[in-house]
Amino acid sequence: MERSRGEVFVPEQYYIITGELTDHTLTFGLNEKVDLSLYTATGNMLVDSDSLSFVYLLDGGEGYTYIRFQEEVWPMLANVLEQDVNVTVTSEHGSSLELVDLKEELGYLIENIKGNSNYGEDMNQAVEKVFLTAS
Repeated sequence: MERSRGEVFVPEQYYIITGELTDHTLTFGLNEKVDLSLYTATGNMLVDSDSLSFVYLLDGGEGYTYIRFQEEVWPMLANVLEQDVNVTVTSEHGSSLELVDLKEELGYLIENIKGNSNYGEDMNQAVEKVFLTAS
């Protein structure tokens, strides 16, 4: 993929819109028809505190694609830390992909965000409410 000097690269981004927990699998659904067989799960995640989301990185060969977990799906995402489950993502295309190492990455990020003002007050409060409050 060639870019002109000074051109800003914006990765493809897909949003998780559903989540379903069955037996030992947590399956998240994407908002678009995308062939997930074209991607490799990296096992890496980022935090976007401006939009209150966790971002899982997929490698598409020519760059990364973002799978965004917005605050609305965090209660379902919290199951990853509470239970021993495999995590997969499916698209409206019908393809699916296991999101390897999501539990480890998410746990690390949650611990890093806890009490860390670098993520902003809104992110800290949202993470505490969903992930750090004893049920």
